[in-house]
Amino acid sequence: MKERKKETVRAHNAQAHAALSVAAVAAAVAAIITASSTSSSASSSMNEMQNKKVAALASAAALVAAQCVEMAEWMGADRHQLSSLVSSAVCVKSSGDLTTLTASAATGTYIFAASSLNVACHSLI
Repeated sequence: MKERKKETVRAHNAQAHAALSVAAVAAAVAAIITASSTSSSASSSMNEMQNKKVAALASAAALVAAQCVEMAEWMGADRHQLSSLVSSAVCVKSSGDLTTLTASAATGTYIFAASSLNVACHSLI
C-alpha cells in the first residue's frame, strides 16, 4: 500500500513537471512569434493576411501556455517557480534554447506517462 502511494505521488509530480515544461515551450514559441512579427512588420514585407496568421498563432501559443500554467498551479506548483519559468522561457532567443525546452517537455511528458502506467499496473495487482 505504501508503495502505491509513492507511485501516485511520483505520477502527480511528473504530471506537474510536464505541465510546467509544456507551458515553457508554449510561452517561448509565443514570444518568438511575437518578436519576429514585430520586426518583420516594420519592414512591411508581410502582407495583412500573413500578419493576421502570425497574430493568431502567437495568441494560440499564449493560450496553451496559460492553460498549462493554470494546470500546474492547480496541481500545487509554486507561484514563484511558475513566474520564473515563464520569464526565462520568454527570453529564449536561439533555436538551441527552444530545442532544449522542447526536449525537456517531451521527457517530462514521457515520465508522466510511464509513472501513470506504473500506477495503473499496481492498481490491477
